[in-house]
Amino acid sequence: MPQRPNEPEEWVESDDRAIRTGLRWSLVALIVLGVVGVGAFFALRKTTGPAKVQVTPLAAPQTVQTAQKLTLPKAPFTEASAVAGLQFRHFTGATGEKLLPETMGAGAAFFDADGDGDADLLLVNGNRWPWDTQGPASPGCALYRNDTAPGGAIRLNDISAGSGLEIPFYGMGAAVGDYDNDGKPDVLITAVGGPHLFHNEGGGHFKDVTATAGVGGSPDEWSTAATWFDLDNDGDLDVFVASYVKWSRAIDAEVGYKIDGSTRAYGPPMNFQGSFPHLYRNEGGGRFTD
Repeated sequence: MPQRPNEPEEWVESDDRAIRTGLRWSLVALIVLGVVGVGAFFALRKTTGPAKVQVTPLAAPQTVQTAQKLTLPKAPFTEASAVAGLQFRHFTGATGEKLLPETMGAGAAFFDADGDGDADLLLVNGNRWPWDTQGPASPGCALYRNDTAPGGAIRLNDISAGSGLEIPFYGMGAAVGDYDNDGKPDVLITAVGGPHLFHNEGGGHFKDVTATAGVGGSPDEWSTAATWFDLDNDGDLDVFVASYVKWSRAIDAEVGYKIDGSTRAYGPPMNFQGSFPHLYRNEGGGRFTD
């Protein structure tokens, strides 16, 4: 049909009963839902009821009691080195270069070295440096046999000579353990240049078995501490050897601690590189594996 824009719009009456019916039913549905919701709310509230509160009576705090004054037991010590016969002097090998190992060492261990039932004393010693050909030689480690009579004064006798422990090296510390289960305690001594293992031959005599046992590490190592324990639970003692820092005379000179900018001085180990420890497994027969 062609458009006639100038003609007036025509009003057509329509039946709106369907619209009124739809609105009526929608209103009824909303009322029903509201009634159901309110009823459910009150029903649930009546069923559950108010939360029960349990009141637990608390006892009144007790009066703070004043702690009793404790008297520390007295543990007096008496210097008895001279009386006992102990004449050991630690040897550092110092010649004025102020080298780091000279500030350490002098380890000690009490153990029954000769199997007579009492504790003897091992004192670890230092040594002169390889480049110091004019200085005095070190007497090596010292072994003092305990000859104290029951109830008597302490008496120690120097049996270092001929003990096998008097080999000169720059010792640090000592660890005692019977690695071959022969009933006699053996000794591992840590040192600059690697540790030394001494087998107890009995009667206060020891044999250096470092090379055959395979626990010497490297000649440029500096071991400081060690401990014996059964790592793999096979019934014999393994050994852990702790290393200190990477050290040599040249490294020490390069670090160059000085007290006034020109005079050499001892210093802390912070400017030296760390080094790795060794864990040696006891393979039996006097041999170890790193």
